[in-house]
Amino acid sequence: MLADITTPTDITAQLQASRQKPGRSLIDSLLANNLISTAELETLSDSTSPSGIDYATLGAYLVAQDRINDRDYSNLLADSLGIPVVDLQRFEFDLKAIETISHTVAIELQAIPLAVDKQRLVVALSNPADLQAVEMLGFITKKVVDVVAASASQVETAIDRFYDSGIEHDFLADLKILEDEIPGEQKLIDPDNTATQRPTVRLVQHIILDAILSRASDIHIQPREKNVQLLFRVDGQLLEVRSFSKALLAPIVSRIKIISGGNIAEHRLPQDGRARVRYRSEEVDLRISIMPTIHGESVVIRILDRSVSLRALSEVGFSERDEKTFSNLLHKSHGLILVTGPTGCGKSTTLYAALQTVIGGGNNIITVEDPVEYHVEGLTQIQVRPNIGYTFAHALRHILRHDPDIIMVGEIRDLETARMAVESSLTGHIVLSTLHTNSAATTITRLLEMGIEPYLVNTSLLAVLAQRLIRKNCEHCIAEELVSITMREEMDLQEDDVFFRGTGCEKCMGTGYRGRRVVYELLPIETDIRELIKPGVSAVTLESMALKNGMVPLGAVALSLARDKITSLEEAYRVRLN
Repeated sequence: MLADITTPTDITAQLQASRQKPGRSLIDSLLANNLISTAELETLSDSTSPSGIDYATLGAYLVAQDRINDRDYSNLLADSLGIPVVDLQRFEFDLKAIETISHTVAIELQAIPLAVDKQRLVVALSNPADLQAVEMLGFITKKVVDVVAASASQVETAIDRFYDSGIEHDFLADLKILEDEIPGEQKLIDPDNTATQRPTVRLVQHIILDAILSRASDIHIQPREKNVQLLFRVDGQLLEVRSFSKALLAPIVSRIKIISGGNIAEHRLPQDGRARVRYRSEEVDLRISIMPTIHGESVVIRILDRSVSLRALSEVGFSERDEKTFSNLLHKSHGLILVTGPTGCGKSTTLYAALQTVIGGGNNIITVEDPVEYHVEGLTQIQVRPNIGYTFAHALRHILRHDPDIIMVGEIRDLETARMAVESSLTGHIVLSTLHTNSAATTITRLLEMGIEPYLVNTSLLAVLAQRLIRKNCEHCIAEELVSITMREEMDLQEDDVFFRGTGCEKCMGTGYRGRRVVYELLPIETDIRELIKPGVSAVTLESMALKNGMVPLGAVALSLARDKITSLEEAYRVRLN
């Protein structure tokens, strides 16, 4: 294979050099490495193909069978043909080349143009052995076509990224402003503004699309002194995607303000907004925050994919005992259940999982949220609007007149909401809510510090679930973890205790982690705990009694996952509470 290729100039230089001599044939390589049998080749053989077999079908078959990944298959195929392989994730595309073929042709031939000059066009094909595709590209573009290889998944991703004509009605044109969020005076758009011109529109759309394809939960656009950084938060970690010129910041921010209903003339004050996109028939909500800094306006876009975040209680990550305990509490006649932890730790996901177990069965369930993140059949869901005085506490007063059995309050932010939640739980309702505290025991002391009387906490509170999200090891690159002496001493570990973590690969974007799961501690409020809930009680006293009653602390749960290779010790160390 040829040298590392990341720019059109690299490709031109390599193609001007002498061609590689073809290596061993693809079929011979597959047979030699026991990746396929002769019998399977006969089954897959296509008599209508000049080569006797369709290499695209062969590659798809081997990848589906988990015998080889599509990138390695692409390398073998390229080697057999004596052509270069291009890593499209790192390649700097020539947009003029992209315009040489239509989206329809790109999809049909699984081709993505990389570089173009007067007479020649370089195209990456997922099946570079397809001579008919090469001939068709030459006919359509009226150029001499040079072919390089790329993996099928990378070609497909590049097509989605750079061609909006074919997915306009599926994604790009469905980037909609939520009508009920936009004051009428802010709907005016200046057609001459850079923010409404097509290059800026496409750039913002591709940033959002890239984030969705990368499984990102947040997009950060951070202005610096000399450039602007684009970062995605994936599995809780911020990853730098690329940087771009400061000259693009103003039109990008203006475009984001337009789609979120913001005021494009205001640059001195923070602004919040929302938008919604549809990608591959699924709706994705965007919560947008724009804040002025000394180097320009900074943007954070929270991505809420309603199609992937709903799960059952059994999928949260509870132990069998704790799942049974938590489920029994949900079926009590009244009481308050709190889920606590920092922002972005999965509290809302846990609450929705809890509601999944009690939907139906004659229960009238009402939620009050800011915002309503997931639309669920069987729930009456209410959106608060603080800008017009419709707060959590205000909504709760009216909810009680609708005869609910179960109430979910998105967040307890102040004493008024806390008091209403407690009083609602004492009048024959199960109330679920969230609070920002570090541990289960400190949640009780926080309620007391907020001004809730001890006797009300004592009689209303059923349980506190404190949780964090811990990153899971990437199963494709897991290896033994090097553990520092300090970490072993802090977590009271033996020298021969062995742990594992991902080293970083293409599947996990080089982070070593892929996906997250909940770690938690569940504190049921039992009789001996209730007896301790008095003015001045310390969290340490409450936690000691909870541990005596069998509560497994969050840190111990995380360490157990590390011992089972599900996560790294580094992650367990990070989320521990003490």
